[in-house]
Amino acid sequence: MEDVTPLNLEDAPKLFGLRYDQLIWCLGSFLVSTQIYSFFSPFYVAGQDLRLYICILIGLVGPVYCVVTIQGAAGNWGAMLNHFTGASVFIPGPDPNPVRFLIDEDLPQFLE
Repeated sequence: MEDVTPLNLEDAPKLFGLRYDQLIWCLGSFLVSTQIYSFFSPFYVAGQDLRLYICILIGLVGPVYCVVTIQGAAGNWGAMLNHFTGASVFIPGPDPNPVRFLIDEDLPQFLE
């Protein structure tokens, strides 16, 4: 049987609240930083192992990319800070864009 599920093509696909490019940047920076930490041998400067700090900075590249590429707030730092610190109240209601779904399709009827 053919899948005739309507697709919502107007919204960007998301996983864990992140777009796929943001998720790849976060996971990639985490994996690269952990692999670099395990691959390098410790090197000391003034008695401190700098390997940890370098890997933390590399691991933060992904989350920084996510913060900078928030939809509509890339150049507006006030809106970006408000996104994380402001209170949000979500009130259920009708779909603000009812034409986004395909409603004129014949959907299959499933029998029990």
